[in-house]
Amino acid sequence: MSLNAYQSNPAVRDAAIERLRHHAAEQHLVPGPLKWDGSKGSLVGCLLESEDLAQWEHTLGLPQWLATTADGIAAAQESVDAALAFGVDLLGAVRPGADVSRASGAVILSVLADAGDFIGKLADVPAELNGLSAHVQALHRRVVDGERPAPAEWRAVRRAAMALTDTLASELLKSLATCVETAAWDPTTSKAVVFDTLRVYTTAVSHKADAESGFTADHDANIRTHLHLMWDTHLAHQPELQEQGVTVFSLLEEHHPDVAATVKWKMQLDRDAFAYANRRAADILVTQLQRT
Repeated sequence: MSLNAYQSNPAVRDAAIERLRHHAAEQHLVPGPLKWDGSKGSLVGCLLESEDLAQWEHTLGLPQWLATTADGIAAAQESVDAALAFGVDLLGAVRPGADVSRASGAVILSVLADAGDFIGKLADVPAELNGLSAHVQALHRRVVDGERPAPAEWRAVRRAAMALTDTLASELLKSLATCVETAAWDPTTSKAVVFDTLRVYTTAVSHKADAESGFTADHDANIRTHLHLMWDTHLAHQPELQEQGVTVFSLLEEHHPDVAATVKWKMQLDRDAFAYANRRAADILVTQLQRT
C-alpha cells in the first residue's frame, strides 16, 4: 500500500505539530509505549489522541513502523522537552506527499554501518560476522529499492547470526552480532524491527564506551564480588538495616570507597553512552526521513 504523508497537505503536518505542542504544554505528554487514556499519552498517543495506529496511516499518511519507533525514541529522551523537540523534528522531516515506508530499510542500513564502523575500530571483527552484516544490509537495500525478499532469506541469515552470536566471547563483538540478527527481519511486515535495531544499537554504544574507557570484565566482576560481600556480611541477616534504608551501595561507599568510585564511574559511562546513543538514533531517523 502506497502512503501519502499528510495527504500532501502541509496544513495536516502543521496541525499535528500544534496538537503535540499543546499536549506538551498542558503536561499531557508522557513519553513511553503507545498510550492514550483520554487526557494523557505517549508522543504518538498525543498526536492521534488515540491508540489506533490505523489512524496514524489514514490521518497522517505515515507507516506504522514509524509510530512504534517514534514512541520508542521519545521515551528514551532525557526530558519531556527533549521528547517534544524530537517529535517536532520528526514530523518536520517528512515531506508532505512522500511515502516514507521504505525509509525503514535506510534507517537500519545506517545503524548497521555505524555500529560496524565504530566496533571495527576497536576489535577485529570476524569475517563471518562482516559477511552476515553485509548480507542483512543487502536485503534491506533490496527493500529500499522496492523488492520483497522472501521470508526464507530473512530467516536463514537471522538464524546464522544468532548461532554466531552464541560463539563470541567479546561483549563488543556480541553487541554487533546482536544488531545484525535483530535487523534481519523484513521491515515491510515488522512494525518493531526498526526500533528494536535502534534499541540494541544502544547496547553496542555502551560496550564501545566501556572499551574506550578501559572498563573491563575484571572491573565488573570485582564490583559484583564486593556487592555480594556487602549483602552477605551486613544485610542478609539484619533486616532492620534494610528498613533504615541501608543498601549494598551505601555500605560499599563506607567500607570500600575505591570500589564505590568504580561503580560511579561505570554508571556515568552508561548514562553518557545511553544519552549519546539515543541522540544518534533520533538523528539517524530524522536524516533518513529528510532524504526520502
